[in-house]
Amino acid sequence: MSWPRRLFLLNAARLAAASSALLHAAPSNAAGYPFSLGVASGSPLPDGVILWTRVAPDPLDATKSPSLALTLRWEVAHDGAFRNIAAKGSAVATPELAHSVRVDVRGLQPARWYWYRFMLGDAVSPVGRTRTAPAPDSMPDSLKLAVASCQHWEFGSYAAHRYIEQANPDLISLLRCILLPKP
Repeated sequence: MSWPRRLFLLNAARLAAASSALLHAAPSNAAGYPFSLGVASGSPLPDGVILWTRVAPDPLDATKSPSLALTLRWEVAHDGAFRNIAAKGSAVATPELAHSVRVDVRGLQPARWYWYRFMLGDAVSPVGRTRTAPAPDSMPDSLKLAVASCQHWEFGSYAAHRYIEQANPDLISLLRCILLPKP
């Protein structure tokens, strides 16, 4: 069996396994699980962070997304069980922005971990973890950074992400890549 065929079969098996896992992990509802693309955070400041999600019941078929604005609720907590809420609010996901939401959360404490989630109806997003930046007048004893760059998912899994998570960095920088067509 040649390498391209092996890679194709390996990637097909991975895709089938991932699809099966997603189908079993997502809550069942008629419209599909709205947070299939997960959540993200970034742009940390000493008193805040930016949170992001996108309502996409089927990210490969935009026609399955509703053509009306949706109001999402969000929460930021001091603990992963959400017993001690630090901030909460709502945000509107509009079709014009592909139902993506960007929330600028302020009023948080510097240099501390927070947990966050989004809700739409009874559906709850995966829980994300984020951290605010140190206070401007402070000097941390150490600062652990991780940098991630371009990815081409068709060519393999990214074990480096597992190691980044295990390293528990204070900051992860994601570099954008622009893929240009071959001349």
